[in-house]
Amino acid sequence: MGFFRFILASLVLVSHMGITISGLNPGVTAVVIFYLLAGQVVCRLWQRQAQLPYPQRVRWFYRDRLWRILPMYGYVLIVGYTAWLVGADSYFLSSTPGLTDWLNNVLVIPLNYYMFNQSDTFTLLPPAWSLAVELQFYLLVPILLLRSHWLALAWLMSVAVFVAAQSSLLDTDVFGYRLLAGVGFVFICGCWLATSEDRKHAIQHPLALTLLWSGISVYVAILLYYPDLRQPFNLEVALGFAAGLPAVILVSRWKLSGRLHKAQRLAGALSYGVFLAHFPVIWLLELWAPMLSHNVAAVLAGSTLVALIGHLGVERPLWRRHRAFVDPPVTSPGF
Repeated sequence: MGFFRFILASLVLVSHMGITISGLNPGVTAVVIFYLLAGQVVCRLWQRQAQLPYPQRVRWFYRDRLWRILPMYGYVLIVGYTAWLVGADSYFLSSTPGLTDWLNNVLVIPLNYYMFNQSDTFTLLPPAWSLAVELQFYLLVPILLLRSHWLALAWLMSVAVFVAAQSSLLDTDVFGYRLLAGVGFVFICGCWLATSEDRKHAIQHPLALTLLWSGISVYVAILLYYPDLRQPFNLEVALGFAAGLPAVILVSRWKLSGRLHKAQRLAGALSYGVFLAHFPVIWLLELWAPMLSHNVAAVLAGSTLVALIGHLGVERPLWRRHRAFVDPPVTSPGF
């Protein structure tokens, strides 16, 4: 799974360097698959603590999510701040920051609403808007999983918003990709993929998953055949779900051992940092080595180096002290 996450993070990186695949943005598709993975991982975490009383279980969950997300984010945020301080030039750094802008970057969640609050004109880590979507889902997990029908209701409501967005009744980009209301069902489908011992590793709600996957797969085929029906990122989002659902199921069943297992865990650990750090790396390369700022290998190597330093020097020391469970799953981006 770690190699898979690293590839997804790399696709986000190359998309932000202006690289497309057959005219499609691979980063959008990768983000949707990340949402599936996030739902799967956090629901497994929630299930692991089923023996705890509910209030203690909620505290444990939020504490774990805080220590999973905050260390790398805070570290890379400093890298982004350094790039801005030394004169990086970008649309995402184009406004003079005020107190609200600094709070947006620290709190993360407001970055998801850049289309309303214009926070994208000062965002030290531009991909963090999607991390904000995940954070909102994490905040809702203890409520949604308290009753199974609440999760199903949230799934239905989100699918309805997504369909409205794909039908252009709502803004396709905003409600069909950017906001939790329209992509929450992707996280929930990831939750339904999560296994539980009492169900003998059965996938929950297989009929709903099959019907939705079939419908979106047909939608992908229609958009491919009729390009005039495409709206901003509607094909990439649909493709992310149609291809991502079976991919996540298959990759979840891969079992590696020995050195390959260690390598894939490291790759998974670094993927979050690569996801966050590539914009600051591009900005610094534009200042100090302009020719390399357009080189995918150089940007990926620089982002991986930043992620490695953050993982070994920041995350792991803090995890050993504050993440109180054995063999924590390493996830990305922000899982």
